[in-house]
Amino acid sequence: MKRAITVLVTIMAASYAFAANKEPQPGDPKTVAMATRGPVRIRAAFNQATLIKLPEGQRVMNVFGADKGEGGLWAVDAGKVPTRFVAVKPKATGIHTTLHVISNTGEEVSFFVQEVTGTDAQFDAEIDVTDGGKEDGVSTEASTVKWVPADEAIACKKSSDAMKVDVAAVQRKAEEDAATKVAQFEANYPKNMFFGYQWDRKQAARLGFEAAWSDGKFTYFKAKDVVALYEIDGDGKPSLIEYSYDDGVYVAKKVLYDGYFAIGKKKANRLLFHRERSKA
Repeated sequence: MKRAITVLVTIMAASYAFAANKEPQPGDPKTVAMATRGPVRIRAAFNQATLIKLPEGQRVMNVFGADKGEGGLWAVDAGKVPTRFVAVKPKATGIHTTLHVISNTGEEVSFFVQEVTGTDAQFDAEIDVTDGGKEDGVSTEASTVKWVPADEAIACKKSSDAMKVDVAAVQRKAEEDAATKVAQFEANYPKNMFFGYQWDRKQAARLGFEAAWSDGKFTYFKAKDVVALYEIDGDGKPSLIEYSYDDGVYVAKKVLYDGYFAIGKKKANRLLFHRERSKA
């Protein structure tokens, strides 16, 4: 009987020792409030990474504590580019350390990290840090950023300077293009001028008309009085058209070929004009 009890005790002891030395498994995510008084205990597992996540809108600015670096007992990784994540991993069993995480808004949270292989069946694989005192961990107001990484500030300055240079270059290019277009217009304008309108000179003089010309877009008439202007279409039908009159010059916003000016309805008070159409 004593032998049976001894065997049973030996088996139980071996089973307990096996369970105690077994590597712990990830437990449920743990939630921690930012700026909690005193370090928060984290259970870590040998060669397993525990991920700490800061609240949305915050980034890890600095991490203090732990025996970090090559040859150290802890691997702490906050990434090369500042994010809201930091990972901590023990490289030995039975060790512990303190870890302080500072965000870019000046808030901090402290942890007591303990390696639990052989003493606990579970470890904390994920730690969700929330804004302390806020409902559901969400701030009602955006946190004020107090620090910006130096490389990010330099990159922003370079980007701002580049944008200033780009804007200046675009403006200079636009001014050059406008000047070029003006120069081209001035050079080509005389080539577009047409003075070959035909009309009865005596009738024109009697009604006060002196000249007619076109620049390829508009038609101009120089006259002393304002009278009605009609255009004659290909079927010989006249239609009253709009024009502007300033300082003795009529301006019709199209090229006119056939038409007439009229004072009243008498044909004797009409001035017909004609321009040959291009055969091209």
